[in-house]
Amino acid sequence: MKTNEIEILFRQHYNQMIQLARMMLYDDEESRDVVSEVFATLVKTDIMPRNVENYLMTSVRNRCRNLLEHKDVRAKFEQLYVTEMKQGSLEEEDDFSPMAVERKYEQVITYAKKQLTGQTLMVFEMRHLQGMKYQEIADQLGISKVMVYKHLTKAMTIIREYQQKII
Repeated sequence: MKTNEIEILFRQHYNQMIQLARMMLYDDEESRDVVSEVFATLVKTDIMPRNVENYLMTSVRNRCRNLLEHKDVRAKFEQLYVTEMKQGSLEEEDDFSPMAVERKYEQVITYAKKQLTGQTLMVFEMRHLQGMKYQEIADQLGISKVMVYKHLTKAMTIIREYQQKII
């Protein structure tokens, strides 16, 4: 797509796109990032959608949903981690601080990236780091949803074993 076409679309639709993202995310910076990502994707494609306005607004909505889902997954992980820590042997309150939880989350992600191989790692990252849905992952990798599930089950088993060791 030509740069001048993108600029015209940007001027025409930017305000609408930002408003939609803000309504969904309640964060100006994240909203700008989402809209920028949509335009970056549009720049990479050679094909102009038939209904550009509909395409742009749907893209913003979908990216916002993916971002919210990713935040939800991360929050659930942090909540489960804190719950497990309270039930476990750690007694220092510092271990429940947001920084400690974030550090543990990063340790688990780093461990997963080292231990998981090939498609299992790709599926894990697409699901838990990019917030993609099973069907989206299956479509992108050309595998079935069942295989996505199997790869995620394998990844989570390895991660749980690691968590058992560090707790």
